Amino acid sequence: MAKLVYGVFDDVPYDNRDSTSYQTPPEIDLEAFNYFNKDNPIALFCNERGFLVFDAEVSLLLSLQKHFEKVAAGSCGKCSPCRTGSALVLRLLNQAVLGKTAVDWELMQEIATQMVKTSLCGVGKTGPIPLLGALKYFRKELQPTPPDLKRGFFSTMTSPCIEACPGLVNIPRYIDYIKDGHTDLSANLVLRHYPLVGSCGRVCVRTCEQACQRAHVDAPISIRNLKRFAADQAIAAHVLKPEPVKLEHEQRVAIVGAGPVGIACSYHLLSLGYPCDIFEAKAQAGGMIRYGIPIYRLPKDTLQEEINIVLQMGGKIIFNQCLGRDFHIDDLFKQGYAAVFLACGCPQGSYLGMPDEDTSLATYENGIEFLERVYAGVEAKNPPVLDGDVVVVGGGNVAMDCCRAAVRIAKGTVHVIYRRTEADAPADKEEIAAAKEEGVQFHFLCGQDSLVVENGKIVGLKVQDMEQTDPDASGRRGVRPIANSSKILPCQHVIAAIGQRTDPKMLCAADKIEVNRKNCVVVNAAQETSRPGVFAAGDCTAGPRAQGPTTLIMGMGQAYFAARSIERYLRQGEVSFDSRWRMTDLINQGHLMQPDKEPVNLKVKAPRVPVRELPAADRCHSFAEVEQTMTPEEAWSEAARCLRCYRIYSVVTAKHIPGGE
Repeated sequence: MAKLVYGVFDDVPYDNRDSTSYQTPPEIDLEAFNYFNKDNPIALFCNERGFLVFDAEVSLLLSLQKHFEKVAAGSCGKCSPCRTGSALVLRLLNQAVLGKTAVDWELMQEIATQMVKTSLCGVGKTGPIPLLGALKYFRKELQPTPPDLKRGFFSTMTSPCIEACPGLVNIPRYIDYIKDGHTDLSANLVLRHYPLVGSCGRVCVRTCEQACQRAHVDAPISIRNLKRFAADQAIAAHVLKPEPVKLEHEQRVAIVGAGPVGIACSYHLLSLGYPCDIFEAKAQAGGMIRYGIPIYRLPKDTLQEEINIVLQMGGKIIFNQCLGRDFHIDDLFKQGYAAVFLACGCPQGSYLGMPDEDTSLATYENGIEFLERVYAGVEAKNPPVLDGDVVVVGGGNVAMDCCRAAVRIAKGTVHVIYRRTEADAPADKEEIAAAKEEGVQFHFLCGQDSLVVENGKIVGLKVQDMEQTDPDASGRRGVRPIANSSKILPCQHVIAAIGQRTDPKMLCAADKIEVNRKNCVVVNAAQETSRPGVFAAGDCTAGPRAQGPTTLIMGMGQAYFAARSIERYLRQGEVSFDSRWRMTDLINQGHLMQPDKEPVNLKVKAPRVPVRELPAADRCHSFAEVEQTMTPEEAWSEAARCLRCYRIYSVVTAKHIPGGE
């Protein structure tokens, strides 16, 4: 474990140099600070809560000067306390590092204090805090020292919403662009991370909004809908077009799967000049967001326009080519591909596994098959019809897609049963609310038992009531059946929406790819598989950041970093270290990102702009898009609610950080 020498955290000084008892900040995991990258210990760390020194030889003054360079660079310039103050403080720090003139430490402290008290956003409010801690408690350590060229330094400007986003998109910045009327710059910023901006702006699970500090005032910023607004204004309207790409490298990359993960990875590799061929098992690109997300949530013309970006950049999609059926990994390398990226997803649904379950029954489907069938019918302008009542089993977003799609084509009542409580359901709460508005009947604490079949046809589902158990050691409550509570829920259709799985035939022993017990491809933090030159991401993988089926944004975030790993592999022959992703791991492992501590009554409340929707009565029998894009006035009003909760995180290491400074 890293040993804290001295520091200031949450305005509490810690000094273990002459102390008889070793002290550390509470709730901080010092094991996170052992190394930044392999064999490279962290010497000093700064964030909005203070600084921690782990190497007595590191220069505190030089470290704070480099940290403040990031503060000054991050200032947007819209408020004078931060714009002018950061420049003045940095000038004083530069003088102090040189040691040629006397430094007015009191003036430095006064300016930094004014920045914290009067700046309009997190850059000025939190950036000077490590410096103020040093001036207050450890001014003697601020001694001029010559630069130590052997040490490494990495700094990033982040925020709670950025860290919650698996793609690490600079959310406050793209919101700023919308507020300033530059939707093209806003959409272009997101395009740096993935091409499916409008699609993600419609179906993202919004982990960023769960972390939004505005929730402590009134309600989170409508981040997803602002992204959609920018995409619809700039990308869908063809105001923003792909820049010409020069495919200057001879090394070609094979992408297996044209879903969002494969499309995103090819997009980044094409941007880096690497030709990409995408092998897709189906006849159309898009993967589960084409076949699995109903059209009323994601119009497929929006998706196709964003897939076309990759085609316009020079990417090629080869359809009806399935890994394990039409080709194997060795075949790709024999064809001359220098690297392979697996984005096969989890294309197969799961059944319920009930006693005497007959999966051949015509009206018993898994959720994936059902959604694909609905998609095909709607695209052909001949949606399927479900005669009678329908029961959907599950409590996730796939179950919500199934029940809401079923409402639109069923002649009877649509039911959802879920064995846990509504609060425990993993589906978006808005999706559950929308399903209820459309007439779906929910049965929580209700578990499936067996199909009721007469004359080869389903006539019901036997269910039983459940009850919660006492909390276990972790505080989680399980469920158990209530004795003598079985009953039959009459229905003619049952849809199992309880999970997805990979295709068990996609890999063979000759592929030399390690998989786990669920047949997911095992990857490391760089998205590398066990076979050199083969990388993977998305639903089909099991790695440090996700295990199996995951979210759209998580998959595209993994694809972004996988593309960077592939590029380094092709250029260097090995995968080097990624400083930005490591910083996120450090923040999470060390429990460093804390909620805004400023009293909420100092912030003006402003209501969240509601999303306009088609009325429930109009949408129940239509696949027209339910949620509507914000108007410019609505988007500007919503963007103005952003608090720009930026923080600056910096590390100084014992040795140079490869490719990370």
